[in-house]
Amino acid sequence: MLFGFTFAAMDEDPTICEGFDMAEFLGVERVVRVTTMASGEMIVLKLRELFGDEDQFTEELGDKMRSQILENAREGRREEYNSEVGLAMLFEQAGGRLTPSMAHAIDASQANKPHINSLIADIKREWDEWDGRDQEKDDQLTFDHFYVGFMAPYFSCYRCSDSQLGLSALDMDNDGMIDWFEFRFYLVWAGRQYPDVKTSRELLDKAFRYGLIPAMRDECHRIRSKEKT
Repeated sequence: MLFGFTFAAMDEDPTICEGFDMAEFLGVERVVRVTTMASGEMIVLKLRELFGDEDQFTEELGDKMRSQILENAREGRREEYNSEVGLAMLFEQAGGRLTPSMAHAIDASQANKPHINSLIADIKREWDEWDGRDQEKDDQLTFDHFYVGFMAPYFSCYRCSDSQLGLSALDMDNDGMIDWFEFRFYLVWAGRQYPDVKTSRELLDKAFRYGLIPAMRDECHRIRSKEKT
C-alpha cells in the first residue's frame, strides 16, 4: 500500500494536521502511545489496554513509570514502551510486580529473540549498503537515502507531507538524519509485539504500518500543539 499521493495536494497547506487523524484514515486502530509526553493516567490506560485491569495499575504507579521514562531519557537510554514486553519491563523498573501475562510476554519474546535479532541484522546489512553511499559509515542516513532504501514501498512521494511527517517521527533527536538506533527502535518494538514474523520484510512491514504510522499521528499532534503556543 502506498500512501504518498493521497496527501500530495496538502503540501502547501500549513494546517495539514488540523482535524486529521492519519492512523484513522489508513485504517490503523487508534491506541494509547507511551512516550515522554505521556501522563501517568495515559500509561495506566496503556497497561489496561494490553494487560487488562489489575489492582497494581494505579495512577500513582503510572506516575512512577513516567518518571522512569524521563530518567531513562536523561541517561540516553533509547527504550520502547508500547509493546507488551517494553511496557512490562518499564512496569517492573518502576517497582511493579510482573503479572502472569507480563511474564508470559517477556518469556515468549526471549524465546524468539535470536530469530528477531537475525531479522534485524538482515535489515542492518541493507542499511549499511545505503550508509556507505556518502563515503562515510556513521550509522546515519540522509532523509532521501532512508526514503529510497526503506520508506518508498509505503510512501510513494518523498516530498509529500505524509512522508516528511514520517521522517520527522523517526528523527528523534531532530538532527535532520535518520540514526540506526532511531530506526532500530521501531524494529525492536515490532519484533516484541509480533514475535512470530518470519522474514525481515514482514518485520519492516509491521514496523511501518503499526509503529511508524501511529507515531506520525503523534507528530501531527505535536506540530498542532506547537502552533497553538
